[in-house]
Amino acid sequence: MLLRDEQVPLLLKRKHVVSGYRPLNQPKSFYLKSAFSSHNEVFNVWTHFIPAIILFFAYLIPELLSPLPRVPVLILQVGIVLLLIASSMAHLMHSRSELDHVFWFLIDFSGIALFGITIGLQRYSSSDHMSLIMKIIYVPLLLIVVLGGQYFSTCYLFVFKPHYKRRMELRMGSCFLLACWLYIPLHYRYQDPESAGDPALPLHSRAFQWLVFSGIFMGAHIPERFAPGFFDIVGYGHQLFHLCIDMVAWNLLDAANLDCSSDEGHVHLPRNIVAVSALIASIVIIGFNVHRMMQKAKTKRYDE
Repeated sequence: MLLRDEQVPLLLKRKHVVSGYRPLNQPKSFYLKSAFSSHNEVFNVWTHFIPAIILFFAYLIPELLSPLPRVPVLILQVGIVLLLIASSMAHLMHSRSELDHVFWFLIDFSGIALFGITIGLQRYSSSDHMSLIMKIIYVPLLLIVVLGGQYFSTCYLFVFKPHYKRRMELRMGSCFLLACWLYIPLHYRYQDPESAGDPALPLHSRAFQWLVFSGIFMGAHIPERFAPGFFDIVGYGHQLFHLCIDMVAWNLLDAANLDCSSDEGHVHLPRNIVAVSALIASIVIIGFNVHRMMQKAKTKRYDE
């Protein structure tokens, strides 16, 4: 039997979503099976799981099996797969308890962080237009903006101040700062007089436009704020946010395919090494952060 919002802990409630919550403290198999039943998270599960499967078989596997796999393209594809799988699993499993909720959404935030990092690394690795100074400082500052700004602040507020009323605004602001930094490698191309002939730039631009739309749906809780209870199962803002993120990923994948030629591995080998090293370091740092945050979460009360 599905629950109403007054029957679940405050941490698990969604603004303006009145019903459709799954019961708590059930076996893990219950939540896995709930992927095939009706509740207010099922749409969130499938809108990222299905694209992850399509991406894996239609993009990632063919790239790996190609005669000359392109490192920047593979980095981006891995980042998007991790984002989609982390998100779908978080929405599937988080409702078991408050502690499960914290763990799975730390995993979700980790996928988002790796998504941002891999976008920046792909653009850095495949760019021929960045100045020498920017080539030197871009990746370290990318990691600072993502890990030191967007990711750690999001995790800290989520674990220690989950009910802070400005948490969503700070999260959206840090994501916007990251989005701007991710476009630094493209700045030179947009300034090029011949940019009109660059087929990848419109795809990069559309990715940013879809990202803005996604933020509006998630941050403003549209449309459910105008009709609480009406969009509980299908149609509330976070679900539309997922669809927008799918469009962001699709445009980024097609843009990366145009950005990276088949011989880029020989031309950009030093940058590819830097990008792979940065991705591995990021995964290690993020894994350690999840471990530490969960230790802190076990000592917290979330019903205050």
